[in-house]
Amino acid sequence: MVEPVHPSVCHYGTDVERISMTFREFLSVLRDQDGPHPYLTTQYSDDDPEAETIFPPPTNALKDEFPVAPRIMGNLFLQQVNLWLGKSKDGSSSGLHHDFHDNIYCLLKGRKRFVLFPPSEVKNLYPYGTLIVHHPNGLIAYEDIPVRADGLSKRVACKARVRALELQIDALKAKAKSKGKGKIHLKEMKVLMEAHDAALDELAEVTLEDQEGEDDMDDFDALMGDLDDLEHVAGRPSSSGEDNNEAEEEEEWKGIGHSEDGDHEQDGADTGSEEDSEEEAGCKETVEGARAGPSEPSSFSRIATAHLHRYLGIPTTAVLPAAYSPSDFPGLQNTTEPYVVELTEGEMLYLPASWWHEVTSTSTGDVHMAFNYWFYPPDALDSFDAPYRDTQVWDYLRKKGAGSGESMEAGEQAQSGKRTRGSVDGGASKKARR
Repeated sequence: MVEPVHPSVCHYGTDVERISMTFREFLSVLRDQDGPHPYLTTQYSDDDPEAETIFPPPTNALKDEFPVAPRIMGNLFLQQVNLWLGKSKDGSSSGLHHDFHDNIYCLLKGRKRFVLFPPSEVKNLYPYGTLIVHHPNGLIAYEDIPVRADGLSKRVACKARVRALELQIDALKAKAKSKGKGKIHLKEMKVLMEAHDAALDELAEVTLEDQEGEDDMDDFDALMGDLDDLEHVAGRPSSSGEDNNEAEEEEEWKGIGHSEDGDHEQDGADTGSEEDSEEEAGCKETVEGARAGPSEPSSFSRIATAHLHRYLGIPTTAVLPAAYSPSDFPGLQNTTEPYVVELTEGEMLYLPASWWHEVTSTSTGDVHMAFNYWFYPPDALDSFDAPYRDTQVWDYLRKKGAGSGESMEAGEQAQSGKRTRGSVDGGASKKARR
């Protein structure tokens, strides 16, 4: 799947509908001299367009060519890796936005100019979403993407906690059975069962909250729709049959931190200039099949790229949208001076979660190309070795990832994870997939 230029606003990083083509066809399009060219971004499952994987194509064919978990990231949990490939001789912009995961950005070909603002400038940068919390570690959460500080939604964390407690209970049962002294563990079993009941109650409450406003589903249906894959809801966990729902559960938690439209670390946008009407007109000639979507993602700024560039006095090819008024965004003048970073081939940039960035990409030779890692952001900032406070949930997810063969301990092999963009409709966990 590739992303065409948006047919009306003439840039990437929007909710425009993606189109399907083979990698060979995509490379053939990039060889054309005339643009606009489609952009290779985050890839989706053929069976489920909203689904994502840790190693989307073509990175799944390149896993032996890069470290799955760079040692510099310690024990952070891998969410996804991606290859970004496009073409723009005059420079194309991503638009100003932020991600929901820690990002290691590696430039392989071309040039990139990053304009960076800290997360604390969120109110001065006018996001499309409605802010609900700015976590101490910098992560920003919105009404439609109510993520915890570690990047997980409450529902996914609750489901993981229930699963973790079920495994503990089953292990205690097995231990008691093997020793023939089950009574010895009654007190410990009671504590675990009470914790399991409390976790189920919390999951039920969160599920009902997520389903508020959906007229076609009553409370019972909403509750059972999220609990039917948990065994013995009444409080009788068992490890038998746990594998039956692993794929569904894993797909959900890997997607946390993004929303359905695709909140990517985009590198293409606002191509065109006031002086070059031919280039501006050219962006209207989109790849066949491109269609605009309904809304902008919560994590993107309403400030136009051309306005941002002119305010900072840096070169731009962007043009102001029709009916756009810079006076509507006075907060831009109150921001701290941003970092402007020029990245060249072979260099890397580390972006903590929710750092605002506008990226202008320029081809050298034929294309611009980059590779990046996304990691769930740490919320235990006083520990490099143990980066997450909710150890019960993350220990379970780490073991689950290691068991799937996709994720193992950092420094030995790998870790697991997942990323779309802010949407108005749908459940919180899906909205968190960019």
